[in-house]
Amino acid sequence: MRSYIAQLSPRFRWLAALTGILAALLGNLVIAQPASAATTLIYATFKGDSAADQELWIYQSTNGGTSYSVLYDTNFRGPTGVLRDPSIIKRGSTYYIAYTWQSWTTNSTYFAVARSTNLQSWTNIATVPSGISNTRFTWAPEFYVEGNTVNIIANVAQTTCSNCFRPYVYTAQNGDLTSWSGPQQMWGLGTNHIDVYVVKSGNTWHAFVKNETTKYIEHWTSTDRLTGGWINRGNLFSSGYEGPSLVRMDNGQYRMYIDKYTNGGIWTATSSDLNSWSGLSLVGCSGCRHGTAIPK
Repeated sequence: MRSYIAQLSPRFRWLAALTGILAALLGNLVIAQPASAATTLIYATFKGDSAADQELWIYQSTNGGTSYSVLYDTNFRGPTGVLRDPSIIKRGSTYYIAYTWQSWTTNSTYFAVARSTNLQSWTNIATVPSGISNTRFTWAPEFYVEGNTVNIIANVAQTTCSNCFRPYVYTAQNGDLTSWSGPQQMWGLGTNHIDVYVVKSGNTWHAFVKNETTKYIEHWTSTDRLTGGWINRGNLFSSGYEGPSLVRMDNGQYRMYIDKYTNGGIWTATSSDLNSWSGLSLVGCSGCRHGTAIPK
């Protein structure tokens, strides 16, 4: 550059030098890219124990899942007129929910599955029997999808055993999710555990469950299989919560939601590895109860 400038007439030397300086500066300039918008999340829930509240509500968040506003009161209550504990997934352009279809005081030997393409109009497509003799309650079915296999984990209590909920796995037999096999017991999780929510990271399955005796959320892991080899990793948070569910965020972190069922609202914590969790904070989600969140 210097030899080139020296050959120029004096009147152009200053311009060439200035051009070189600007080129060098621009070459080192890093242009900031606009931040990507947070994924819009939807939260499927019900609102309480009264007849009017045991129906499907869809909430929406655009701020990373720390607060939600009502998107739809769908008025969907399934074939019995009762809908609780909805678990939601999306496959292609279709949404599916699995849900409890009786109140917590009413015997229930089935859980149900419904679908929608717009989050507002829902059609029941399956009622799945527990398949367990002397069933008293079938509660809180939660989707667990691994590869192309769609599972539902439901919690079943029998009339012959007081306070002994056990989780069982049911597996879809077709792509429409209208036919299901099962049950397969999740051995090792112990008795009287409900609200089982599973995610897999690497070769490890992580289950977050409510101990119905102690009222703590517990963390369990298995490196063996979904239906066995579970090891208790300890309690999370304080007692008095239920209905854990997780969603993976844009930044790779996991966000957990839990229901402080004694009229305490929905609370959230975050983790980067599923083992260590932040403290709890209250979610702005007026009226929300046990439910699940997914990207819209």
